[in-house]
Amino acid sequence: MQQYNRDLILHQWQNLINRRPVDPATVRPEILKSWHHCLENNIDPHGDMQRCTDVEALLDRSKELITAAEPFMAMINEVIAGSGLRIDCIDHDGYFLCSCGDPTLLQESEFNGFVTGCNVNLNTLGTNAAGLSLSLKHPVQVLGPEHYNISLHNLYCSATPIFAPGSELVGVLNILSYATPQNRQTLGLTTSLAKAIENQLALTKTITSLKISNVELKTIMEYLPQGVIALNDLGEVVSYNRKTLEIFSITGKSNIKQRTKQLRTIIDDLQLSPAIVKGREKEYTISIGGRKKSYIINAHSIENGERTLVMVEDNSRIQSLSAAQSNRTSYTFNDINGRCPGIIKARELATMVAATDSSVLLVGESGTGKELFAQAIHAASGRSRKPFVAINCGAIPADIIESELFGYEPGAFTGAREAGKPGRLETASGGTLFLDEVEAMPLSFQIKLLRAFSSKSMVRVGGIAEIPLNLRIISASKANLLEEVSQGRFREDLYYRIATFPIQIPPLNKRGDDIRLLAKQFLEQLSSEYARPLISADESFYNALSAYTWRGNIRELRNTIERAVVIGLDEDILTPLQLPEPVQISWMANKFKQKAEVSTAKNLHPERSMLKIAEDAVITMVLEEESGNISRSARKLGIARSTLYQKIEASPQLSAVVNSDSPIN
Repeated sequence: MQQYNRDLILHQWQNLINRRPVDPATVRPEILKSWHHCLENNIDPHGDMQRCTDVEALLDRSKELITAAEPFMAMINEVIAGSGLRIDCIDHDGYFLCSCGDPTLLQESEFNGFVTGCNVNLNTLGTNAAGLSLSLKHPVQVLGPEHYNISLHNLYCSATPIFAPGSELVGVLNILSYATPQNRQTLGLTTSLAKAIENQLALTKTITSLKISNVELKTIMEYLPQGVIALNDLGEVVSYNRKTLEIFSITGKSNIKQRTKQLRTIIDDLQLSPAIVKGREKEYTISIGGRKKSYIINAHSIENGERTLVMVEDNSRIQSLSAAQSNRTSYTFNDINGRCPGIIKARELATMVAATDSSVLLVGESGTGKELFAQAIHAASGRSRKPFVAINCGAIPADIIESELFGYEPGAFTGAREAGKPGRLETASGGTLFLDEVEAMPLSFQIKLLRAFSSKSMVRVGGIAEIPLNLRIISASKANLLEEVSQGRFREDLYYRIATFPIQIPPLNKRGDDIRLLAKQFLEQLSSEYARPLISADESFYNALSAYTWRGNIRELRNTIERAVVIGLDEDILTPLQLPEPVQISWMANKFKQKAEVSTAKNLHPERSMLKIAEDAVITMVLEEESGNISRSARKLGIARSTLYQKIEASPQLSAVVNSDSPIN
């Protein structure tokens, strides 16, 4: 997916409207295709939003969807309160049914026409996230000027279709924002919420339309959105539904015996506790296909204890989503891979400090894996079963950071919830508080945070009662905090409070062969993710990766590998051709430098100029790449074959290369 650049996309939109060529490298394919659809159907890019004439009838025909959606929308609205987001449930024709979200945003968006009964179908409004998601039947993000209608150019939208049992498209779940940027996590949130609504629709349909009997029970099992596994009194797998195979990524091509054996292994890995068998839900994280996945497990004893019915859900429920964002870790020290001295030392120090409650400061460039280290420290500590609450200090506006971290009492300020709200520190009590980008913490708030850490207590905004805190503090910074202290941008006393145990995480370009190691690891993960045999790459692919500087570190490497896999889906082996141009250029420059150094060292004729040496080095490199083929080499160098022959005849070094490769002219 192309990186979003508002100005470039706006320029392409203007080209489109003015019937000028549009650069397909700048605009995502699905957006560009939708734009052309709008032009072909004469949709007005400056038109007003249309609205249903009979809103009451609209809501009546969609009451089942509204009933299923509203509780989940209200629940997630509690989680994202104050984030500048609006959530909308829209029917299959593109009509708005119900909404919730930030009160100010609701008022502003309603003023702009986003009210119950307004229509966002592609054929009326043009390209937009909800309309495109309904058309394509998969999750979609549309950002700023990617919208066809000019009045939507200040919107960021993520949308996921909602399907009823039987794969009937019944609507779409849309998250809208004005100033708040959106990312993959926002789209993931719509997907999780849509899945929860689908589960509720399926459950409602099951309860109202089926009578329980042995035959009907098997029918229910096959169409339930949850996986269902029946075990006998010996713990052996007796039966299961198709959803179970899908959830655990078990291929339907294997025979029944193999599938049953795989399920038995998974059941053993889950190690179901007695509490679960008594009917209590519990969250489990296990490794499936080399990737950690989280599930909600609920088991019931039936037939007088002779059988156990295990219900399995992929962790997409709203409560579990909230836990996944704030109170659960996904990584351990086993996930920190690398052999370079710097990463080994960082891992050893982190392992050493994990068993204590000492404050840890992780220092490293963006993308080096600071949160991975933080999660691993928490998972290895005595607080591993307690909350892990991550806060990005640079993402919270200065004017709300106090209420966000300390919480507030009822009526503390205009717009506050009637019941008040616990802060992040209170939520993390007993567990670990992770302060990411701590250098971005407003200076005016640092003294309040220091007092809370020192006194191990805090007071909510608008309150008077001291609330005790039991926290383990892990902080992360990409800046030199001591330098920030000397510049007066960070409090010295807070620095020494959070930096009891500093750990330096090396950048990727200082990790040598770890680049190859991590690249192979990502290829294994992506092979599983794309349901492909193990993806391999040639030696030049890894050499090209090793020659690059990786300013974005591991995060950039992971994205680069994923891009190469997507581009090379039809290739047996990945080569540098699937890598981004900057990586290829860096690799070629490095190869040229090596060739030039060798040519300079072997220069037996002092009268040869550096320019001639460099020319021979370039020609040598191209001849070797083309196995001595003169025609291809000349074409690649941009010179005539006769000119290349002249240069080869004039240079013993080039002649040796050609003769050794037995060229095909």
